[in-house]
Amino acid sequence: MTLPKPGLKLIKQFEGCILHAYPDPLTNAKPITIGWGSTKRLNGSDWNLGDKITQEEADQLLIIQLENHYLPPLQKIPSWEDLTQNQQGAILSFGYNLGANFYNRQGFGSISGLLKNPDRWYDHKYVTETFCLYRNPGTAVEAGLRRRRMAEANLWLTPVV
Repeated sequence: MTLPKPGLKLIKQFEGCILHAYPDPLTNAKPITIGWGSTKRLNGSDWNLGDKITQEEADQLLIIQLENHYLPPLQKIPSWEDLTQNQQGAILSFGYNLGANFYNRQGFGSISGLLKNPDRWYDHKYVTETFCLYRNPGTAVEAGLRRRRMAEANLWLTPVV
């Protein structure tokens, strides 16, 4: 299992690391989040407001959760092995933000369609528009999600040298 490092970098860039538990910015309630956007402890239980972790714990938690809970469902996407490391990284960031089991689920037809259509993988306009559909229009988090989706699309389109 190889974690696409460009995705890890993108996740860290957009999640930021907060070492005390805080409420979800969209709902101002659950899920309670800590570290690099972790909503669950390693044992699967929820965080509580007031919980604290160290930077080392936050870094370790992110890697373990990505390897154990996010990467396995993403690797089941039929085209996963055909994607470049950057494309896998973009999808890892997308899945970390919106759930790793998004492929072929209701509400995710456009991104699933992109993954099914290798002839469009390098179509800059199509890729960018597809990623930018997932930004929660009209909400307080739309601008931040738009920046994230643009960064994911740009990573997707960046050739691996």
